[in-house]
Amino acid sequence: MKKRLLAVLLAGMMALSVTACGGGSDGGSGNDGGSSSSAKIVIPFIGYTEDQIKAAEQTAEENGTELGAEAQYHIKLMEAVEEQYPDYDVDWQDWGWAEALDQKQRATLTAGSPLDLVAGETFMPTYANEGILEPLPDDIASLVTPSYLIYDTEGNPVAVSLKSSVFMLFYNKDLMEKAGLDPETPPTTWDEFKEMSDQITEAGNGEFWGGGIPSFPHAGGALRATPFFRQLGTDFGVDGKINLNDSKVQETLQFIRDMNKNFPEGLGNNASEDPLWNAFQKDQTIAFAINGAWQQTGCDQNNMNWGVAPLPTKDGTEGNCLVGSNFVGVPKASKHKEEAFNIIRVALQEDLQKIWLTESTSSGLNSILDNPDLYSDNPTLTTANEALKSGTFSGVAVFPKNDAQVWEVINQKVLARTTMTEDPIDEICSQATQEIEALLK
Repeated sequence: MKKRLLAVLLAGMMALSVTACGGGSDGGSGNDGGSSSSAKIVIPFIGYTEDQIKAAEQTAEENGTELGAEAQYHIKLMEAVEEQYPDYDVDWQDWGWAEALDQKQRATLTAGSPLDLVAGETFMPTYANEGILEPLPDDIASLVTPSYLIYDTEGNPVAVSLKSSVFMLFYNKDLMEKAGLDPETPPTTWDEFKEMSDQITEAGNGEFWGGGIPSFPHAGGALRATPFFRQLGTDFGVDGKINLNDSKVQETLQFIRDMNKNFPEGLGNNASEDPLWNAFQKDQTIAFAINGAWQQTGCDQNNMNWGVAPLPTKDGTEGNCLVGSNFVGVPKASKHKEEAFNIIRVALQEDLQKIWLTESTSSGLNSILDNPDLYSDNPTLTTANEALKSGTFSGVAVFPKNDAQVWEVINQKVLARTTMTEDPIDEICSQATQEIEALLK
């Protein structure tokens, strides 16, 4: 297997392009790997390039530690593809992430030279709604919990996530104890969350704070706010329409504003997320943080006396949001669909998916979720997986037109404005609604 390497790490996330040689020009080789060398298959994929793996190996050797789960997973993935499909000629490249990846993928579709597999996170539901993606074979869709699938407008599963997380509440036990709280009893309701956070902030007297719900003016804020809307049975958008004038949306925004007072000024709505996470795990001056499963690694690396719990709820109704999802799907325009599906089948093999558990990242495989012995000694995975088994969750809401521009308005003129000003929330929502409705016409 040939591997040409282009390594550029963008915003902490990478995507890989896979080029494989498969069966005939109109179809696949099935699962036997018996393919000719006449067809080239281009597949942007998520993972490490070999250069990045070598760098990770060197760092691990120097520090006397093991390779991280990302590197381990993608080493095993490349090896498994080579072993199971020896005729596939795989060229691992970096196509970037987020908007950069979306733009490149769409360019290939527009140019009439479609990729055989597309990847991404927040924009993948728009591909599904636009009818770009081929329905997943039943054997792939049946492997995972419904939360790890994206559906098209006809209800067909068309993309699957290779890993993901839901949001949880991480907390500093030492700061809770300093404020006179029981460090083994985290908040379970909104009222308890605010009362405890207020108490910690008061006890800290400018040296440490309780913390709240981040309202970063980008997807980082929208993602962390979304679970709290869903606990009230609402969301930023419903059925593709903006929903900011909903009283429950505005109630949640008021709660986010109230909680923001338990951050140092400007921290919760900073354009960069790093200062907040450094304050929580490195400086240990923030008691509560809302984050995905990866937060456990940061806590452990900084010798933090930490705990994890489900998100506090308003009235016991759960709500959550997927984050850190690596969705992959096959375009309808692909000429080598089965070969692309074979790559997904390899990526979802249980022996590979178990690697994510080593860094507290949830696999969506039913065979793993239904076997708690695999993660019962890990509090983060136990909390996350119990949530995944209790309901079906998705990423942020999707809008049928100008989705990125709509979210820019929500992020900057609703969430950030909510916490950076004292403007009436109904006024904030009304003005943003008018602007968004113009984008959706």
